[in-house]
Amino acid sequence: MQTTQLEQIDWLVIGSYFVLLLAIGLYYRRFAGRSLEDFFLAGRRNSGWANGLSYAAAMMNADVAPAYSGFAVATGVFVCWFYLSRFGIALFIGAMLFAVFWRRLNLFTTPEFYELRFGGLASRIIRTWVALKSSLLAMVAWTGTGLLAIYKISEPVLGTDKTTTLLVVIPVVLAYVMVSGFSGVVTTASIQTLIMFVGSAMLCGIVLFEMGGPATLATKLQDVVGDTALQGIPPADHTILPIAAALAWMIGTSIGYGGDTAPLGGAMEGQYLFSSKNTREASKMYIVAEVALFVLLLLVTLPSLGAVVEWPELRLPIDDPSHIDREKAYGLLMSKFLPPGMLGLLFVTMLASVMSTIGSNLTFGAQVLVNDVYRCYVRPQASQRHYVWVGRFAIALILALAIVVAYRVELIFDVAAFMVAAASAEMPANWAQWWWWRFNRWGRISASLGGIVIPALVWFVLPTASWAWWDKTYLVIAVNTGVWIWVTLLTPADSPEVLERFYRAARPLGAWRPVRDLAEGTVEKETCQ
Repeated sequence: MQTTQLEQIDWLVIGSYFVLLLAIGLYYRRFAGRSLEDFFLAGRRNSGWANGLSYAAAMMNADVAPAYSGFAVATGVFVCWFYLSRFGIALFIGAMLFAVFWRRLNLFTTPEFYELRFGGLASRIIRTWVALKSSLLAMVAWTGTGLLAIYKISEPVLGTDKTTTLLVVIPVVLAYVMVSGFSGVVTTASIQTLIMFVGSAMLCGIVLFEMGGPATLATKLQDVVGDTALQGIPPADHTILPIAAALAWMIGTSIGYGGDTAPLGGAMEGQYLFSSKNTREASKMYIVAEVALFVLLLLVTLPSLGAVVEWPELRLPIDDPSHIDREKAYGLLMSKFLPPGMLGLLFVTMLASVMSTIGSNLTFGAQVLVNDVYRCYVRPQASQRHYVWVGRFAIALILALAIVVAYRVELIFDVAAFMVAAASAEMPANWAQWWWWRFNRWGRISASLGGIVIPALVWFVLPTASWAWWDKTYLVIAVNTGVWIWVTLLTPADSPEVLERFYRAARPLGAWRPVRDLAEGTVEKETCQ
């Protein structure tokens, strides 16, 4: 594969970016080291704008260049269904229905919610399980795909192998995250989002100009691929993204969204919500992130259609000798169309998109691992300084496990499809725990365990290997939802004291009338006394 030799000015831009990250880390070093809340929640003083831009960068992750551009290559214009459903409906639900309630609870981590909501020993089990699942499964998987994405960006541009790429990038990420904590992550990610806007718009404009404009690009794309590449709605028989898959992705990532802020699907918005100044800033975070994501994804996927015109081999089957990995399409565009200096800037842009997510993943995973596992079971009464250092060790642990994932996985979308299906399996239960008073601790346990066990059975054990990923997703959602509803109805409701305590703290919407009547009656009685 052809690679581009970077000029001195490109290396200067890349080096300046790394120096900037380290400088930000050192700036926040003293503040981050004061306490767990300062290290992991930035002192709860972040604005919706800062958190929104940072969260947009974090949500881009590996999806931004390798996975999304590769998906655009395989589909065409209707790739918009993939990110419209993923980042359109879901974030809107989070902003309108859940942000205020989460911030009102004033928790330190998402798993703490389960002790407040369900109470008793069972809630401790749920809290511990969610913490372990989030930190050592979800964050490891998504950080691993992020590292893989950095390699898929670097290889077409620099010609470096995976090991060399990781040896350069990992020390920088580890240094600034460990030193600065969440304050540094938010600040660097906000700056990285602005860099992504500039860099992505730059390549988009150059590619469209070289192709003769959007209309000419559409004509050339139609000549290479056919009429399907310009369709607005996914064809029913498309091998990569038929309409059934688009709907599965939309349902799987939207139904239940917001009810949990530490899902397997990769979002770590709990930190962003709890670190916001107030409930208004928490809601604003979602809106800012949604707008930023739409613009960024458009700027990434539009020029990726030009990669199909330049390299038709991207669409060949994987067993074809001329096949090119489609997730390297964006790197190929960078190496072909960008002049010296601009190539270095856009390379930094792609690094920024992935490194911001890795930073968010590491701090979030370490936060729940320290607060909801180590602090609960190993050292309940240690100093704040001790916990901060354990958090730094947890960051290193999660990153080490993610490196294993980066070497074991070849296609980013394979991980994404399984993780989204696993998250989707329990997401309807995430709404139930907020909107249905009868949903109890046993239903929550069965939903959480089923969210792992059922997808694993469908993907790796049952004779469903030949099924499309979207059919598997529909199956695991249906089966797991049926299981937790059945378990909930067969077991007794949680105690009135626990339900009333949660209702008073959160004031949730939905079917809470029996608990609401109890709480309001108690308030009236206390007032009369």
